[in-house]
Amino acid sequence: MTNEQQILNLIGQYTFYVDQARFDKVGELFANGKIISPGSTMEGKDGVARQLDKNLQVYSDGTLRTAHITTNTVLEIQEEKNNATAVSYLTIFQKDVDRDFPLQAIAIGRYHDAFTRTDGKWHFSVRELIITLAGDLSHHAKPATIDPNTIEQNRK
Repeated sequence: MTNEQQILNLIGQYTFYVDQARFDKVGELFANGKIISPGSTMEGKDGVARQLDKNLQVYSDGTLRTAHITTNTVLEIQEEKNNATAVSYLTIFQKDVDRDFPLQAIAIGRYHDAFTRTDGKWHFSVRELIITLAGDLSHHAKPATIDPNTIEQNRK
Protein backbone atom coordinates (compact mmCIF):
# COMPACT_ATOMS: atom_id res chain seq x y z
CA MET A 1 0.00 0.00 0.00
CA THR A 2 1.36 3.44 -0.89
CA ASN A 3 1.95 6.21 1.64
CA GLU A 4 -1.01 8.11 0.21
CA GLN A 5 -3.30 5.09 0.53
CA GLN A 6 -2.21 4.48 4.13
CA ILE A 7 -2.97 8.07 5.10
CA LEU A 8 -6.30 8.19 3.27
CA ASN A 9 -7.25 4.95 5.05
CA LEU A 10 -6.59 6.62 8.41
CA ILE A 11 -8.85 9.52 7.42
CA GLY A 12 -11.57 7.07 6.36
CA GLN A 13 -11.21 4.87 9.44
CA TYR A 14 -11.70 7.87 11.70
CA THR A 15 -15.06 8.82 10.17
CA PHE A 16 -16.26 5.22 10.06
CA TYR A 17 -15.37 4.58 13.70
CA VAL A 18 -16.94 7.87 14.86
CA ASP A 19 -20.22 7.19 13.04
CA GLN A 20 -20.32 3.67 14.52
CA ALA A 21 -19.58 5.08 18.02
CA ARG A 22 -16.44 2.90 18.18
CA PHE A 23 -14.68 5.39 20.42
CA ASP A 24 -12.15 2.76 21.49
CA LYS A 25 -11.06 2.39 17.85
CA VAL A 26 -10.92 6.18 17.38
CA GLY A 27 -8.74 6.31 20.47
CA GLU A 28 -6.38 3.71 18.98
CA LEU A 29 -5.90 5.99 15.96
CA PHE A 30 -4.64 8.69 18.36
CA ALA A 31 -2.56 6.51 20.70
CA ASN A 32 0.32 8.94 20.12
CA GLY A 33 -1.70 11.91 18.98
CA LYS A 34 -4.40 14.40 19.82
CA ILE A 35 -7.61 15.93 18.52
CA ILE A 36 -8.16 19.66 18.85
CA SER A 37 -11.81 20.67 18.52
CA PRO A 38 -13.72 23.83 19.46
CA GLY A 39 -13.24 24.23 23.20
CA SER A 40 -11.51 20.89 23.75
CA THR A 41 -8.28 18.98 23.29
CA MET A 42 -8.31 15.19 23.55
CA GLU A 43 -5.01 13.38 23.82
CA GLY A 44 -3.94 9.75 23.66
CA LYS A 45 -5.95 6.58 23.25
CA ASP A 46 -7.86 6.75 26.53
CA GLY A 47 -8.28 10.54 26.53
CA VAL A 48 -9.82 10.56 23.05
CA ALA A 49 -12.15 7.63 23.73
CA ARG A 50 -13.26 9.04 27.09
CA GLN A 51 -13.97 12.55 25.75
CA LEU A 52 -15.94 11.31 22.73
CA ASP A 53 -18.03 9.07 24.99
CA LYS A 54 -18.63 12.00 27.33
CA ASN A 55 -19.62 14.45 24.57
CA LEU A 56 -21.57 12.53 21.91
CA GLN A 57 -25.04 10.96 21.98
CA VAL A 58 -25.06 7.24 21.21
CA TYR A 59 -28.45 5.90 20.13
CA SER A 60 -30.12 2.56 20.90
CA ASP A 61 -28.71 1.10 17.65
CA GLY A 62 -25.19 1.75 18.96
CA THR A 63 -24.39 4.53 16.48
CA LEU A 64 -24.47 8.31 16.38
CA ARG A 65 -26.96 8.19 13.49
CA THR A 66 -24.53 10.39 11.58
CA ALA A 67 -22.53 10.30 8.39
CA HIS A 68 -19.23 12.17 8.60
CA ILE A 69 -18.35 12.89 4.96
CA THR A 70 -14.74 13.87 4.29
CA THR A 71 -13.97 15.30 0.83
CA ASN A 72 -11.50 17.39 -1.18
CA THR A 73 -8.48 16.11 0.73
CA VAL A 74 -5.25 17.89 -0.10
CA LEU A 75 -2.34 15.73 1.02
CA GLU A 76 1.32 16.70 1.32
CA ILE A 77 3.78 13.94 2.13
CA GLN A 78 7.38 14.59 3.16
CA GLU A 79 8.71 11.05 2.94
CA GLU A 80 12.27 11.92 3.90
CA LYS A 81 11.00 13.55 7.13
CA ASN A 82 8.43 10.81 7.87
CA ASN A 83 5.60 13.31 8.16
CA ALA A 84 2.61 14.46 6.19
CA THR A 85 -0.23 16.95 6.38
CA ALA A 86 -3.75 16.92 4.99
CA VAL A 87 -6.61 19.38 4.82
CA SER A 88 -10.09 18.02 4.12
CA TYR A 89 -13.61 19.36 4.01
CA LEU A 90 -16.05 17.82 6.46
CA THR A 91 -19.84 17.64 6.33
CA ILE A 92 -21.77 15.87 9.09
CA PHE A 93 -25.28 14.66 8.27
CA GLN A 94 -27.69 13.36 10.87
CA LYS A 95 -31.21 11.97 11.10
CA ASP A 96 -33.10 10.96 14.25
CA VAL A 97 -36.48 9.44 13.38
CA ASP A 98 -37.27 8.76 17.04
CA ARG A 99 -37.34 12.50 17.78
CA ASP A 100 -38.63 13.79 14.41
CA PHE A 101 -35.27 15.21 13.36
CA PRO A 102 -35.14 15.03 9.55
CA LEU A 103 -31.98 14.28 7.59
CA GLN A 104 -29.85 17.42 7.46
CA ALA A 105 -26.32 18.76 7.57
CA ILE A 106 -25.56 19.60 11.19
CA ALA A 107 -22.00 20.86 10.70
CA ILE A 108 -19.61 21.82 7.93
CA GLY A 109 -15.95 22.49 8.40
CA ARG A 110 -12.41 21.30 7.83
CA TYR A 111 -9.95 18.85 9.27
CA HIS A 112 -6.32 19.94 9.46
CA ASP A 113 -4.31 16.77 10.01
CA ALA A 114 -0.68 15.99 10.74
CA PHE A 115 0.72 12.47 10.42
CA THR A 116 3.98 10.82 11.33
CA ARG A 117 5.46 7.56 10.13
CA THR A 118 7.09 5.18 12.58
CA ASP A 119 8.55 1.84 11.49
CA GLY A 120 6.91 2.22 8.08
CA LYS A 121 3.41 2.83 9.49
CA TRP A 122 1.56 6.14 9.34
CA HIS A 123 -0.49 7.44 12.27
CA PHE A 124 -2.26 10.63 13.31
CA SER A 125 -0.22 13.05 15.37
CA VAL A 126 -2.76 15.93 15.33
CA ARG A 127 -6.27 16.38 13.99
CA GLU A 128 -7.72 19.88 14.30
CA LEU A 129 -11.45 20.30 13.69
CA ILE A 130 -12.61 23.69 12.49
CA ILE A 131 -16.38 24.16 12.23
CA THR A 132 -17.25 26.88 9.71
CA LEU A 133 -21.03 26.37 9.61
CA ALA A 134 -22.97 24.86 12.50
CA GLY A 135 -26.55 23.68 12.35
CA ASP A 136 -28.68 21.97 14.99
CA LEU A 137 -26.22 19.90 17.05
CA SER A 138 -28.77 19.04 19.75
CA HIS A 139 -29.15 15.45 18.52
CA HIS A 140 -25.40 14.92 18.15
CA ALA A 141 -23.77 16.39 21.25
CA LYS A 142 -24.86 15.63 24.78
CA PRO A 143 -26.47 18.62 26.56
CA ALA A 144 -24.07 21.35 27.72
CA THR A 145 -21.03 19.85 25.94
CA ILE A 146 -20.77 22.25 23.00
CA ASP A 147 -20.66 26.00 23.45
CA PRO A 148 -21.91 27.81 20.31
CA ASN A 149 -19.63 30.77 21.17
CA THR A 150 -16.60 28.47 21.06
CA ILE A 151 -17.58 27.25 17.59
CA GLU A 152 -18.02 30.85 16.47
CA GLN A 153 -14.53 31.78 17.73
CA ASN A 154 -12.98 28.68 16.11
CA ARG A 155 -13.81 29.71 12.53
CA LYS A 156 -10.67 30.38 10.52
